[in-house]
Parts: sequence; structure tokens; C-alpha cells
Amino acid sequence: MRTLALLAALAGLIACSAGGSPPAAAPTAASQLPPAAGAAAAQPAPTTLPTPVHMVVNWSAVSGSQTGLWMSYEGGYFQQEGLDVELTNIQATSKAIQAMVAGEVQMGSVDPAAAIQSSLSGADIVMLFASVNRLVFSIMAQPTIHQPAELRGKSLGITRYGSSTNTAALVALDLWGLVPDRDVSLLQLQEVPAILAGMQAGQVDAGVVSPPTNSRARQAGFNELINLATDGPEYPSVAVGGPRAWVSANDEAVRRFARAYVQGIHRFKTDKPWAIEVYRKYLRVDDPQVLDDTYVQFSAYFPSVPYVSEAGAERLLADLASDDPRLAGRPVSDWIDSHYVRDLETSGYLRQLLGDSQ
Repeated sequence: MRTLALLAALAGLIACSAGGSPPAAAPTAASQLPPAAGAAAAQPAPTTLPTPVHMVVNWSAVSGSQTGLWMSYEGGYFQQEGLDVELTNIQATSKAIQAMVAGEVQMGSVDPAAAIQSSLSGADIVMLFASVNRLVFSIMAQPTIHQPAELRGKSLGITRYGSSTNTAALVALDLWGLVPDRDVSLLQLQEVPAILAGMQAGQVDAGVVSPPTNSRARQAGFNELINLATDGPEYPSVAVGGPRAWVSANDEAVRRFARAYVQGIHRFKTDKPWAIEVYRKYLRVDDPQVLDDTYVQFSAYFPSVPYVSEAGAERLLADLASDDPRLAGRPVSDWIDSHYVRDLETSGYLRQLLGDSQ
């Protein structure tokens, strides 16, 4: 059921893109922070392209799951690698895929489930780098709800169908033996902070929220029914990828993107004060405790060597195939291309960058 609903939405978006219509949500450029004093240790020296390659790169949620892209951009690593990156914000993978199919976005964050399902509607999105291989989401509920079974007949807030919050909701409900839209109603509230606002207003009974919103929800007295990052299965939550045709035609640009991306993650893990300031900008949060908690959570879950978990992807694919037999027997390599990360390892680049922290 979830596959059919998402495919219908994606088919309409892809058809719209093929007709040349603009994305449903206009992307907004993000300005760059100046490099912080006391930045991380010297990075492997890049070479410079004669002419910077222009790329539009999308981040999709007000969540620490976008850390790798934010840090790579704000640290100047894309520019250092000869990439003229325009960082944009289109919320939810379904709309980001529309922009990718239309040729308006080259790379960005994608929900792995939506990326796989979109291929059945004609999009060919390949996942190249991991953001997080765990579902870094908490299911927070009203103070009167103490057990998952008490969600029966109630509502659960997500951002949009085809988003990582949707995937997390489906995984949690499956763990609890609850059926979405039969036992629990899924309500689309557009942004993660809006889910908390809906709970505070009494308009939704529970919500799927990620750091920093789960920290704020705990402070507000809501109950955490599960933290999927610690108590859920290994499951790729957010990956970075793009249209396979563009990736194949721009191999050198993608290699430079890979180097910038791992440098951004390394800086994030080794320069906490600077990373907190980047979080302050994008998360639009000033509470030091919430910012620190968000950093602690995501620094533990972001892999320094960003392979998309194939074991987790196999679990995801099995879940999707139970709803759509067209996916049965398909290898995860149909959607994951790990050779850019592998090349960084075999070349010694990652050893030079990470040293003993690898």
C-alpha cells in the first residue's frame, strides 16, 4: 500500500518534470559562513579545475541528517575542489527527485526508500554516499501516551510521503505490529519543526522527529516511545545521490564532490565549536543544550567513510518488495554505487585525511 501511494505521487511528479514544469517548491540559496579560526588540520591538497564546475546540490530537511552537505559547503571544501556549488533546499525526496529528473538539481539528499521506488516510475537515481545508516528519528508522543499500543486509533505526524520521516514511521509501526492508515493515521505536516508545533497545539497525537527537534520535544514533556537510532534496525536513513545519467557523464566532478564530502564530515567531527555554529545557522536553534545534543547524536552516526550500508539496504529492499513484487530479487547494487568511496580508500586519500581517526 505504501509503495503504490508513493509511486502514484512520484509518477505525477516525474511526468510533470518531463513536461518542463518547475519544481513544486522553489529552492532557496544558502549563504556561506566564514571559515572558523582553529579549523581542522591541513587536508590533502586538491588540484584545481581550470573552470569551476557548476552544480546545484539540494538539502531536504531541517535536521542534522543534512550535516555532510552543510559542513562541506560551509567549510569551503566544494570550492576548494573546483566545484561551484549552489546549495538549495527542496523539502522531501519526492520533490527533489522531480527537480533531478528536470535537470535542475544534480546531487542531493535522498530518502533511500523513495529513491528505489522512484525507479519504478521512470526515475534513475543512484545513491553514492551515506549520510546516516541508521534511522536517526524518535517517535515522540503526547504525555498521556506511554506505550506504542496506545497509538491505535490516533495520528502520527510525518513531513511528507516519500520522506525519511515517512520511512521511519513505517519501520516503527511495523516493529509494533501497527498498520499505517488503518491503526494509525499518518498526517503530513511538511517540516520536522512543524510536527512538534502540531503536537504542542494538540493537533497530532505523536510525531516522527529528528535531532534537534527530539531534544526540544523531550524538554517540552513529550514521551519518547522509541529512538530508532539506538533501538531500531540498521537501515539507511538518508543518502546522497543524483541522476545516474548525470553522474556517469560527470565522473570527475563526482570524484571532487566525494573528496569535499569526506572533508566536510571530518571537519564536523574534529571541530565541534565550528560545527555548532553551522548547526545554529541551518537548524535555526540558539539553545546551547539542544545544539550540543544534536552534535553528540549525529557525530556518533555519521560514518567517516561514507559507504551506504548494503546490509541495511537489503533489509529496506525486502520491506519494499513485500508491497511491490517488482522489487523482489533485485540486488541493492541496482541503486547503490560505492566505487567513489572505495576509490578514496584504495588511493590512500582517506588514510591521509583521517589518520588514526579512521
